[in-house]
Amino acid sequence: MRVAIIGAGVAGLCCAYTLEKLGVPCDIYERKHTIGSLYSYGELLLQIVHRPYKDPLKFIAKEFGILIEPLTEVKKIVIKSPKREAFIEGKKLGYIVKRGQEQESIENQLAKKINAKINFNVNADYRELAQSYDYMVVATGSSMIAKQLTKVKNIVSSRIKGGIALGDFEPNTVYLWLNTLYARSGFGYLVPFSKNKASIILVATYTQKEEIENMWHTFLYQEKLNYEMIETFETELDISITDRHQIDNIYLIGNAGGFLDPFLGFGLLNAIESAVYSAKSIIHGENYEKKVKKITDKVDKLVDFRKMMDGIKNEDYDRIVKVIGNPIIKRIMYKTNLDVIKYLHYFTKYQRPSN
Repeated sequence: MRVAIIGAGVAGLCCAYTLEKLGVPCDIYERKHTIGSLYSYGELLLQIVHRPYKDPLKFIAKEFGILIEPLTEVKKIVIKSPKREAFIEGKKLGYIVKRGQEQESIENQLAKKINAKINFNVNADYRELAQSYDYMVVATGSSMIAKQLTKVKNIVSSRIKGGIALGDFEPNTVYLWLNTLYARSGFGYLVPFSKNKASIILVATYTQKEEIENMWHTFLYQEKLNYEMIETFETELDISITDRHQIDNIYLIGNAGGFLDPFLGFGLLNAIESAVYSAKSIIHGENYEKKVKKITDKVDKLVDFRKMMDGIKNEDYDRIVKVIGNPIIKRIMYKTNLDVIKYLHYFTKYQRPSN
């Protein structure tokens, strides 16, 4: 059995690792000169988003046999809107993980686990690979190939500007800012790498390339983020959902398969799950669409949250943050394992006032 994977990011590497564990070698093709993202940034793996799993990393280790070392645990989340501020404190709120080129990054952790040859600087043609290999896995991080194979619906488009800041930070505390002035229906966030280094990122939805620089500086000024920036980056992110995830011998995984969270834009767990399911489906002849349905069901719920966010105003953010800060609400949301996404989805979908 011959398997090709296009893309050496988290999804592609997890697929390769699973295939090798089950005794099937593979070839990986990567258009860049290195694995993963070209820039470093922090990503959140929040427990509340991934319920009913009590611990996302323990779930990944137990269910898929993939061990991931986070930078640290999240013990406090500070949420700020223009006129309100709330915080949540507790154990097991989630994890901070590093993405990019540094040794602690998830991509480098995964790369060390595999034996597959990674063919760098190769702009692989998926059609040719699908003909020359028994199976072909698309893990490119974009929907470009999916659009040529199946129906794809764009959910949200964003421009992202971020950087690495030097200063004094609380290693277990993350910050989230909600303000339409500089993020529209997106958000800004700060994720510490250590006591003196942090990742600061602005995700501005429906923003043109020429607008993002001004929005970035407005964000830093408005939130008084007067830190020394040692490096910055800028990119774009389109989040889509796909109608099908397996087309003949071609499997779509990670963001290439439309598995990214359309609410906050994080997709680490979904990328890993879809990668493992694709590998097991290839080897055992299982129904891939059936296996990923629980992921697509969760993504579909978050699409409704995204629609709600796209129509929100700053006064709405203030009300939401006020509610989050209510002690009773905090207890229900963070002292239990209640599937908040499930019940909030019901509220947003069925309890909206009619126009």
